[in-house]
Amino acid sequence: MDQTLFRSDNLLVRRAGMRGGTVIVTFGSYTTEPILDRPGFAEEFLHTAQIDAIHVINRRNRWYQHPERPAALAAIAAVTGDYDRVITYGSSMGGYAALRYALPCGADTAIALSPQFSADPRIVPWETRWQADVARTRFDEPAYHGAAHEYVFYDPRVRLDQRHAEMIAGADGATCIPIPFGGHPVGPLLVETGALQQAIRSIVAGDFDPASVRARIRRERRRSQHQHFVLARRCAARRPQTALRLLERAAEIEPESHILSAQAALLDDLGRFTEAAPLHHAAVTRTPGNAHAWAGLARHRELLGNTAAAADTLRMAAQRQSGSMLLFVRARQVRLWLRRHRLGVLDRWAGRAIARSTGSRLHAYLLRTIGRYLR
Repeated sequence: MDQTLFRSDNLLVRRAGMRGGTVIVTFGSYTTEPILDRPGFAEEFLHTAQIDAIHVINRRNRWYQHPERPAALAAIAAVTGDYDRVITYGSSMGGYAALRYALPCGADTAIALSPQFSADPRIVPWETRWQADVARTRFDEPAYHGAAHEYVFYDPRVRLDQRHAEMIAGADGATCIPIPFGGHPVGPLLVETGALQQAIRSIVAGDFDPASVRARIRRERRRSQHQHFVLARRCAARRPQTALRLLERAAEIEPESHILSAQAALLDDLGRFTEAAPLHHAAVTRTPGNAHAWAGLARHRELLGNTAAAADTLRMAAQRQSGSMLLFVRARQVRLWLRRHRLGVLDRWAGRAIARSTGSRLHAYLLRTIGRYLR
């Protein structure tokens, strides 16, 4: 039976299960669904595993920098005192919260997948992702004090995630478990190989062995569509045919929207437009909120010479987005407008400028500045 512990315009704290023993407090990740009445992070797995859960669900992507955060955490702590063991858990932005707010929740253990140490530009000026959302966030972070036991799973080949993991380990001695080619976030690879379920159960039981998790991933990674997707992204520029085979295999395992969209985009690059078309449409139908899938469909229509349809597609995409994803779409709308009005020189200049500055502090600053004016 569910029980609402706290609710505001920004946050919902909901309890699921009242069996006692151990409770896992989950924090929601970056969302493109600005609603509170949606499933909590890992809710289905925890229900199946018969582990009590308290789900913190976010309406907006603000890294939990809401004025009502102390009240929400107090509502959690008032309940977790009845349990023998309290664990916080989250991915990316949710992993950040799981680490930062473990102690206020009464937890002695935190599990974080590809987390940030911080997203505050004053602390991590080199973090260039999600800047349109960061621009609207007023950071009020307490000093970092982690749980007694912290487990951080991350991909060391994602440079920014590596830097965050180093900062987390340096701050409180967290146990960091590198998952090469896990991408951001590493959760899908861990789930699809069964390694995450194994890890959570063993952490709850108190006999967690990081080596066993990595060994399981090595044994089972061929079953993971996410592993094929990450590898395809890494080799697409130089070995497009290999990337296409990897994406085809990923789609056979689980035809998720981002895989279908990437497959279609690669077919477009190879001039195979007839094959790409149904994949683009399947991608936006499967996940209507996927801004990248809509952008891929718009590009496909432009390549076919239908720039008006491409512009309509981007307008439809913009209606579904906010924050960093809306900025992503707006940038493509501007560049398409330049091309439609035969200002290709300006478009090429913009493309080169974006390519050269991407990942730089200047680029992050510009994205934050523009992001303040987005709805």
